[in-house]
Amino acid sequence: MMLAFRAAVLFSAGTALVLALNLLQVHRREVVERTWLAVPLLAAAATVVGLLYPLALREGKAPDGSTVMRCLAVFVGIYQATTKIDFTGYAELGATLAALSAGIWWLFDRSGPGLALSLLFTMISAAFTHFLLHFSILTSLDHGYLYSRLWCVYFSGCITFGAIGRRLAAND
Repeated sequence: MMLAFRAAVLFSAGTALVLALNLLQVHRREVVERTWLAVPLLAAAATVVGLLYPLALREGKAPDGSTVMRCLAVFVGIYQATTKIDFTGYAELGATLAALSAGIWWLFDRSGPGLALSLLFTMISAAFTHFLLHFSILTSLDHGYLYSRLWCVYFSGCITFGAIGRRLAAND
């Protein structure tokens, strides 16, 4: 029963966050089209991460509510930075996003299993996104920019929904 409740909360939170972040992205030309497909996929991914993360970090202490909210705020800030700041090139963008990703992991997780799970899920998500773009299920004007940005967003999202999932699991 509690697992179903956690899954429902995580899916709802994922849906709300994806919709809110899409609204923040409206002014950027590299917006991924057909968001009707992206919303349930990303919400389902948030649910899976939020349910798996507590299993990977059984011995770790669950974050408190304020830590989860700070993590969420940092994630939204990272997302905003990736969509609103114009970088001079992919190298600058990649270095900045790598530093931001490492920072959110250091601030809110600091665990080896959490890092491994986030990296694994980021690779799977990037491969799935490549598949969707390759077969024109999703479209984007600038694939290089999109891939660089999505690595950071997926990784940071894993840390964020991992924190949410750990907080929910602690209430069981």
